[in-house]
Amino acid sequence: MSVMLPNFGAMQTHKLRNSAEQMIERIDFGRQRAVMTGVPHRLMIDLDAGTYQLEWQGTRPVEKKVPKQPEFDQNGETKLSLAPPPLADQGFETLQGPLGKIETLGRGIEFAWIETPGGETDFGEAYITFEGDGTSSYTLLVLDEPGGHELALEILPLAETVRILDEEF
Repeated sequence: MSVMLPNFGAMQTHKLRNSAEQMIERIDFGRQRAVMTGVPHRLMIDLDAGTYQLEWQGTRPVEKKVPKQPEFDQNGETKLSLAPPPLADQGFETLQGPLGKIETLGRGIEFAWIETPGGETDFGEAYITFEGDGTSSYTLLVLDEPGGHELALEILPLAETVRILDEEF
């Protein structure tokens, strides 16, 4: 008589790969939407909370500045300011509806670290930005599971693709 035991390690690795594939779908969608709209998008990654969310660049009104005291010329008349008006701040905003919802990694899956052009970090927030033409910077994002197995998502800017590295990187 034989007893069959499930391989829990393989099940956890399957969860890790599923989490990686879900992130790739969100990254690809952000890139495609940036190209489609011509507006930069980014994936905001909270390394501490294990969450990520898609954002796009919108326009926010600029805070009104207190006007300076008027300047006078030699005749005592007010000088006319030729400075251009302030531009609206182009900050990133969460996409509305289900497209901008906060996604969570699978249970027990965590962000190990991320390497972006700004450097490498394993805490806080990090961003993967897609310009209006779909271009991005090289990024390496590493996910890990409690058993110590890691997968890396490598974002290749020239190929405009993301690949999963399941080996030493």
